[in-house]
Amino acid sequence: MKTYIKKTAFSLTIACSMAMITSCEKDFGDINDPWENKQYSVTIPPLYNSIVSSMPETGRGIASTFLYQATQLATNYAASGFRLDNQVGGTWENYYFALADYRKAIELLEADPQAAKMTNIRAMLQTLIALKTLKTTSLYGDMPYTEAARSMYGSQYYRPVYDKQADIFTAALADLKQAVDGFSTSADQVSMGASETLLRNDIPTWIKFANSIRLKYAMVMRDKNAAAADAIIAEALNKPLLGPDEVVAIDPVTMGLQIDRAGNYRGNFYVRMGTTMWNAMSSTNAEDGSGIFDLRTKIFFEPNSAGKWKPYPQNPPSNVQAETRNDTEGGKNDPYADVRLTTWAPAGTYYYSPLNIYYVGVRTFPDLLATGTEISFLKAEIYNRGIGGAAANPASAKQFYEEGITSSVKFWYKQANASEVWVVNKPAATPDPASLAAMLANPAVALSSTSATALAQIYKQNWISLFHQPLDAWILQRRTGNATPNVPLAPTSESLNFNRLTYPPVEVTSNFDNWKAVTGGTDSRSVKPWYMP
Repeated sequence: MKTYIKKTAFSLTIACSMAMITSCEKDFGDINDPWENKQYSVTIPPLYNSIVSSMPETGRGIASTFLYQATQLATNYAASGFRLDNQVGGTWENYYFALADYRKAIELLEADPQAAKMTNIRAMLQTLIALKTLKTTSLYGDMPYTEAARSMYGSQYYRPVYDKQADIFTAALADLKQAVDGFSTSADQVSMGASETLLRNDIPTWIKFANSIRLKYAMVMRDKNAAAADAIIAEALNKPLLGPDEVVAIDPVTMGLQIDRAGNYRGNFYVRMGTTMWNAMSSTNAEDGSGIFDLRTKIFFEPNSAGKWKPYPQNPPSNVQAETRNDTEGGKNDPYADVRLTTWAPAGTYYYSPLNIYYVGVRTFPDLLATGTEISFLKAEIYNRGIGGAAANPASAKQFYEEGITSSVKFWYKQANASEVWVVNKPAATPDPASLAAMLANPAVALSSTSATALAQIYKQNWISLFHQPLDAWILQRRTGNATPNVPLAPTSESLNFNRLTYPPVEVTSNFDNWKAVTGGTDSRSVKPWYMP
């Protein structure tokens, strides 16, 4: 996959879109004219692929410094010192560049004489931008949408107003419905051919992808607008959805690229396995790991430098043993140092279990856009709660719950075994059937016959399965009212009452009036997004 158009980051609300046909002019005559002053035209395939190239998850530094602790997927043994407002701009910027590309692509499509035969291309574009829109608004709350990324059409769009999050959900979910209904297997459809780099023109999978996103975000908003959500859920359940072993992802292996995540764990990113996740994966605190029952534990994490399984307390007491910082003694105490990929035995000392060096260092793990695993857990939740027109059905809830766990375990075994750099303790390509059966039968995992307890278990296993998707885990945590596994955090925790990303500073300088209208002049991370209870 290639990024076809270079993206220059500057004020998004007043910037000329990168999708524009001509260069931006700033009233300086020809002093800023490039050599030969060429103008460029653009077509739909490179705009489409620019959007695809924007789909990998952004904000990994936010995950390492804030979200692991907030979601309790992992923990931080010290404050990183990174400021949230210095990290939020990348995700915001990534979205608005993609939205500008989308608007230009739709303009070109509608002007094309063959537009009537390009419903598949339109539906692909709608699916991708709807997913980005729903994920982005889920992170920030209200944001510019209707008027955003239109500066190419005139100065009236330079400072776009903020739309309400509820309205953005409604619009994006409507686009997804149009996409699901618009995909066609007709032979007369115009195809992008090899330029379709995500799903290679696999229309049945595109339908499942779009419908699965629609189901997921209907569930996100369900407790705030049950009538609208239930109608969407009922319809989505009766249309194709991703199966338990199906994923839609930015896959480095098939796309010929690498995704390097390791930099977000090294140095003063102080990440370790936390007690909340440990307690969800092990029945005892035995440091030899004899209490571990979750087969993913040794893929996500590893013992400390002394070979002991020791989680760092999620809410550490004052007398907790201090961890050796990653960034001391020339980095030799850093469990995430690249050198450990070739010399696995640590050179230094770290007292608490880190994330597995192979999980951190492997560059071929895909970025997941939608998974059948999550759909299985959503179905389990639906049948447990009896929502979306589905009657409560404990047997169906159990079926989909176990389906989700099984597919998650199988996925991670497959990924770890396929890794070229994974050497020590490499898992088999598939889990041992007896071990998987034992995991499903473990008292902490086996689904309870009590509905409320079962629902908590469904949320827990969905949460574990989202370990590789911390932004999605954060959405799950917030939309369920913190029903995912958690313990009270310390009053000094940077992640306490962390409900949304703050807006990037560029909004204060370039779109102040609209920013002030939505924030009241104080941009707080504790403000709950609309879908939170």
